[in-house]
Amino acid sequence: MKKILGAALLALGATAAQAQQVSVTDGEWFHAAGYDYAVGIDLSTLNTPFSANGLTWAPRYTVPLGDELSVGLTAPLGLSLAQSSNGSLGLGYHGALAATVQLGMESTKASNAWLGAFINVGYGTYGRQVRNFSGIGPAFVRDASVGSFSELGVRYDYWGNEINLSFGLLRVPTSAVDKADVVTIRLLYGLSY
Repeated sequence: MKKILGAALLALGATAAQAQQVSVTDGEWFHAAGYDYAVGIDLSTLNTPFSANGLTWAPRYTVPLGDELSVGLTAPLGLSLAQSSNGSLGLGYHGALAATVQLGMESTKASNAWLGAFINVGYGTYGRQVRNFSGIGPAFVRDASVGSFSELGVRYDYWGNEINLSFGLLRVPTSAVDKADVVTIRLLYGLSY
């Protein structure tokens, strides 16, 4: 995780001189939506408290630093059907806010590359509504993992639109007892308009 964060900060630092010459008002909006698969992993016991299938919408606002390079912000949001290790089903939902570096395809509106890559680093949460067996309070309570979020992905052209394939990790602090790290795989389709 530290290596991913270090690489992202190094990439942002390397482009800082160019970024000062570009106005934030020159930014561009992109949107993608599609399938999200997530697995919660408790690294202290190596068990998997849940897995989830759902939908994600990922808007991003980027500032071009050239035809094939941009930096900006992304905020993937989603809903899912989460299955606990005991077989019970519940509603899962996630969100994050991350800095992003985009290379190649769809990094800017002017890009004509057929392949691209991106890295997102930020902060996020993955929550689930789970059954409250204590008998005190509501029947369902929120069980959430909150921590640093990182995602690495590629995108390619499919009939004039982008397809994004990414792998992500929501890493909870070691002090968060009984909270799961969340590994995600996303297949998103770029929405052009």
